[in-house]
Amino acid sequence: MTLKTELRSGVVKFLQKTKLNKLAHKVYYGYVHGFNSATPEIEDALEIIFQKAQELGTANQGDYCEFGVFKGYAFWKAQNISTQFKDDFTQMRFFGFDSFQGLPEITNPEDQTQEEVFYQGQYNCSKAGVINNLNSKGVDWERTFLIEGFFEDSLTEALKTQYNLEKISIALIDCDLYSSTKDVLKFISDLLIDKTILVFDDWNCFDRDNNRGQRKAFQEFLEENPQLSEEEFISYGSYGQSFIIHQKSSEV
Repeated sequence: MTLKTELRSGVVKFLQKTKLNKLAHKVYYGYVHGFNSATPEIEDALEIIFQKAQELGTANQGDYCEFGVFKGYAFWKAQNISTQFKDDFTQMRFFGFDSFQGLPEITNPEDQTQEEVFYQGQYNCSKAGVINNLNSKGVDWERTFLIEGFFEDSLTEALKTQYNLEKISIALIDCDLYSSTKDVLKFISDLLIDKTILVFDDWNCFDRDNNRGQRKAFQEFLEENPQLSEEEFISYGSYGQSFIIHQKSSEV
């Protein structure tokens, strides 16, 4: 972890403890941040992840899915990186899932904190705003799809049929909450192939507590799907962690 990352993490924790995080978040992301990633380190991480997918031979075996796109920067960056690999990733489609209203109401005790680290409406960016951002970067809409709705409502079997969504090569899960991550993992359980790369952007939230957040959701998911095993891959920034998923039946 770099000094810059440590300082940013320290400032965030201070704002949370002093209950100034909501105001600071609104000012920063509304007037200062612009069209950038909320996690700057994700750019380098995505380059490594796409390179790994190419090495694993999964580049054209499935789609890229991002759950929680915020302003769309990482979503665009993923597609941009994919174009750097010549004939690889040419068949990959890009699906971005978001409510475009920010986080849902925080009703699950698993997602609540005394400092209100997460709150309803946080990371809000309208669908029109995201589309404008993506257009400014020249996104390829022939293979780009934005799915609107809170995950508990939008992630359905009918949606898989509608878009012929059958396999995922890379998934970025950037939805902060235990409950939302549970919804995502349930949805993608039958879309994972051998060597799918899962990226958890909020892995170390809740002070790295294995019994909370994305850590707990993923552990429960693995217990519910014994045919899968995980191989730890790269970590990035203060919170991000990725894994390579293996189908045990295909292991030698």
